[in-house]
Amino acid sequence: MSPLKRKKSSMPTQEAVFAAAAGAFSARGFDGVSMDDIARNARVNKAMIYYHFADKLALYRSIVSEGLQAMAGTARAIAAGEGSPPEKLDRFIDSFVRMTELRPWMPAMLLREIAEGAPRLDPATMNHMRGVIDSFVAILRQGRALGIFRAVHPILAYESVVGPIIINAARERVAAQPERQQQDFPMLVAISHEDLITHVQHTARKMLATDDAEIPGPQKAQKAHTL
Repeated sequence: MSPLKRKKSSMPTQEAVFAAAAGAFSARGFDGVSMDDIARNARVNKAMIYYHFADKLALYRSIVSEGLQAMAGTARAIAAGEGSPPEKLDRFIDSFVRMTELRPWMPAMLLREIAEGAPRLDPATMNHMRGVIDSFVAILRQGRALGIFRAVHPILAYESVVGPIIINAARERVAAQPERQQQDFPMLVAISHEDLITHVQHTARKMLATDDAEIPGPQKAQKAHTL
């Protein structure tokens, strides 16, 4: 074997470890995954994981933080960018769905972590989550200031928009299991992400519309704001 091949095989990338850990954590949770599991899935020596990450918790936080930071950056750009508040709302929803496509491990990890009381999310990671929420709230305030959106509790509105997206991602994981493929169960039917985006956009606009104003329905989902 040439020196180059030896070097390549003995120097696993941080990305390989990240991907293997993300898949394992999303499937089995933090406590159900060991560093040995991650090393085996990434096909690396465990020592190389510690070269990139201090410990399992640091690796876990890195995965969650990376996804939230990316979404927060996109959400801030949408809130501060051009367009009406309803158009910004549409783009926020589209971007959140695209995040679940690019980072399929995120919904499961977030659901499990929040259900357990978020014991592993440090202040820095929580700050990225706050960035997503703050940007959503900024869009609501813009719409309220223009008389387009009615007054709503911002957190309840956020949960009403993001909740269906996260739950649908979890539903897709169930439907993807081989033993479920032949089951005739309504919750496991195929739903395109385009249909999901349009539905959530329409529902959000109806939820936020003032009593004397009907917000026009969303246009065809855009893909410009992927993460």
